[in-house]
Amino acid sequence: MQVNSVCPGWTRTNLGGPEAPQSVEEGAETIVWLATRPDSGPTVGFFQHKTRIEW
Repeated sequence: MQVNSVCPGWTRTNLGGPEAPQSVEEGAETIVWLATRPDSGPTVGFFQHKTRIEW
């Protein structure tokens, strides 16, 4: 089992507002990428734009 977290970034939603620089699809890209990784994929990480970032 893998456990990761994602910062989707500033995304055009009701919360992010119309000025946000990325679409909902772009904001979801890293979430989908992590959810579909093989069992050997990354774990215990914090990611944004498919890149591990510091907490």
